[in-house]
Amino acid sequence: MKKIHILFLLLGLAIWSSCSVKKNNIVSRNYHGTITHYNFYFNARERMKQGAQTLAEGTEDKYDRILPIFKYGDLSKAKAIFPDMDEAIKKVSIAISRNSMVVKGKRDKKTIERNKWIDDCYLLIGKCQFYKHDYWTAIETFQYTSSEYKNSPIRPVALLWLTKTYLELGKTTDAVYLLDYLKNDKKFPIEMKGDYNATLAQYHWLRNDIPRTIEALAAASATASKKDDRARYNFILGQLYQKQGYLDSAFTAYQKVIKLNPSYEMAFNARINRARCYDIKSGSGDVVKRELNKMLKDEKNKEYRDQIYYALAGVARQEKDESLAVAYLNKSLRTGSSNTAQSALSYLELADIFLKRPEYMPAAAYYDSCLTNLSKDHPDYIDIEEKRNSLDRLVRNLKVIVLEDSLQRLASLSPEERKTKIDSLISFEKAEKERIALAVKEKQKLEEQQVIEEKQLKSQPRSLTPAGSTTQGAWYFYNQSAISFGFNEFLKKWGTRKQEDNWRRSEKTIEIDGATSSETDAIDSISKKNDVLSDSISKLDGDHRKDAYLGQIPTTAQQIKESNSKIIEAYYNAGIIYREQLSNYPESVNSFEKLDMRFPDNKYKLPSYYNLYRTYLLMKDTVKANFYKDYLITNFPESEYSKLILNPNFFKEIQKKTAVLEVFYENTYRSYTNEQYELVINRKAESDELFPGNKLAPKFSYLKALAIGKTKPVADFVLSLEDVVRSYPKDSVSIRANEILEYIKHRSDSPDTSKALSNVIDSSAIFTFKPESPQYFMILYKNSALNTPDIISKLKAYNTVNFQEENYAITNGNLDLTFQYISVLTFKDKEAAMNYYIGVMNEDGLLNKIQDSEVKFVIISQDNLVQLSRNKLIDSYNRFFQRNYIQ
Repeated sequence: MKKIHILFLLLGLAIWSSCSVKKNNIVSRNYHGTITHYNFYFNARERMKQGAQTLAEGTEDKYDRILPIFKYGDLSKAKAIFPDMDEAIKKVSIAISRNSMVVKGKRDKKTIERNKWIDDCYLLIGKCQFYKHDYWTAIETFQYTSSEYKNSPIRPVALLWLTKTYLELGKTTDAVYLLDYLKNDKKFPIEMKGDYNATLAQYHWLRNDIPRTIEALAAASATASKKDDRARYNFILGQLYQKQGYLDSAFTAYQKVIKLNPSYEMAFNARINRARCYDIKSGSGDVVKRELNKMLKDEKNKEYRDQIYYALAGVARQEKDESLAVAYLNKSLRTGSSNTAQSALSYLELADIFLKRPEYMPAAAYYDSCLTNLSKDHPDYIDIEEKRNSLDRLVRNLKVIVLEDSLQRLASLSPEERKTKIDSLISFEKAEKERIALAVKEKQKLEEQQVIEEKQLKSQPRSLTPAGSTTQGAWYFYNQSAISFGFNEFLKKWGTRKQEDNWRRSEKTIEIDGATSSETDAIDSISKKNDVLSDSISKLDGDHRKDAYLGQIPTTAQQIKESNSKIIEAYYNAGIIYREQLSNYPESVNSFEKLDMRFPDNKYKLPSYYNLYRTYLLMKDTVKANFYKDYLITNFPESEYSKLILNPNFFKEIQKKTAVLEVFYENTYRSYTNEQYELVINRKAESDELFPGNKLAPKFSYLKALAIGKTKPVADFVLSLEDVVRSYPKDSVSIRANEILEYIKHRSDSPDTSKALSNVIDSSAIFTFKPESPQYFMILYKNSALNTPDIISKLKAYNTVNFQEENYAITNGNLDLTFQYISVLTFKDKEAAMNYYIGVMNEDGLLNKIQDSEVKFVIISQDNLVQLSRNKLIDSYNRFFQRNYIQ
């Protein structure tokens, strides 16, 4: 028996010794491979999958925009899966350390990894790092895996993940090299083709190449192994086709999504988008409308009715029934849904409809409501904001024209007639206030009627602008029913609330004691000249109110001249906006020609004629374009506009010269900071020869004066500064020169004051005041003057209470061997920084008790901080701060 035990013991020792990671035999390889696979890799992979799924589920799909191809979330969401990924990395790292078999083979004589699961472990580590958004570390891991295991089937997979990582970092150049390589790699696993094509689509999407994105996504949807992936790729295909105007292809793509039976939300949105893409020629409109109306009746779609009405509006637009589309869009906004993304889309479509009519004032209001509901991270937010701003600028300029014309018409009346009109205005205001109060009371009643309206949609609902509607009493600018007083007042009082019928109650004829339309417009113009003035006037009693209104009417020659100047500015601005922002060339021409007809000698005559020449070219009207071209060349041959017509590269050549000039000045300034003062003086003379009359001449002269201050007697310095003030009285350099002259005037003659003057010169040359640039709040102090950890702790507590949303960062360090700093950053401009400065300096128990002269509290721009770090002129900067920020 004892022999048997010994035999088993010896056998166990033999097996154990044969399983050593240093031995390359079948027993050892299988043993360590099995342990790695089932004890470590399998569990780690499941943990990684769990984390990846959590990340995807936590990343919301926003159907108001094109969906992302992959759902990797952002860093804030990835933090939720750090424990999963860290645990997975830990498991495979243990497997690598215990079971890696890097040994020399008996036959191939190569020292390589003999455990076939180790490369999978490294790949899994890279994936975990990727999901954690630790991209740079993931790159190192994928690069190591692909280079260390060149003959492994895992290599192309590692390279594909490396490509994904490059794309997440925006490194498209590195990514395209690998995509081309993998495309021709015969060893690339066929089951990964779908992932490869999706990654290729991501590359083209990042490069804004929509056609190739579509091509790659189509391949991905055909080769993806998972049904959910195929549904996602087809949905994005539908969105891209829809955006490009290929509605047939979009319809087909959404149809494929529905057949793949995805999540309810995706299927619902696919049906909504499909309805907006149907081909009117196919005759399927009735089928689509029946399906949508059936969806409306389905109780589980109650919270989605805003989207269904939006889809019906799309069908109506396809059928060229604009009034019905507007009605459905208003239905969408009246459902009371909390889906602000859908509200934004409905407002956007309304805005686009009114923009195309064109009715700019309601369009601007709808774009504004769209932005109120639209998430700022929406890819179209900036474009919509620019369009809204353009319309706002246009409306403001057109209002100026009508306002000033109306005021001048009132000025032509007798004093008694004016007073009569103002009395009518005050009566009108009182009546409107009563009407608004009544409208608010009726709101509840209209909301009750809404339920009934939703159950039965009329075949031809009332449009925003009913036929035959008149608005003689509409606000002074646009006499269109949709933007009359009731509409504007509704927006002002209720903001971007759901649409209610009561705002249309303003569509009525209003007369004020027999006043004509233009006179009523003029009266109304006065009351709405600006909101602040209107609010203050409305609080006055009758007589004082009347006097305030009368005071806005231009009655003297000077006032008429100023009024005409406003009209000229407005006509010119409107012409530019019509052409550049709205591409409405006929209205652009109309604005410029009215300007030149009403004010033949206006200050914009040359640019106006040049813009007419350009606009007529865009309209393909060469006859009229040549008329303005010939006029400019014949009568103003030396003007920039004539030169630009004759030489299209004229401005490019000017810009090139300007760029050379700026480089020359930059080098001159650098010479000053390098204390090459004689060179600065010489370069000023060179600039006069090379660039006569250049725009930087004041700066060159000022820099020369400062160089003289560094090298010549004070008397010479004074003369050079006085020359700067005399030559450029309206330039900012004259202010700085006068400040130094004032300092010199009151200084005493001593070595200390000479040094102080030198510092004044340096600060004036080095530091520049840029109030619109980003700013920092800084505490500058001598070593040991403050308890740094205590101050930082107090600042953090102060920021948490007062500026939690801004999330300002606090840093500290050494400015030099003597001075330290604590900084709070970053403020968008001087105003924001000074608001913080005032608050923090007045906070009891924080900084206001520090009276040490060695401690400075300043606001500083990024550029000036660079100069301060380089030159260490703390006292000079403090004076600069006091002069420009405090005083």
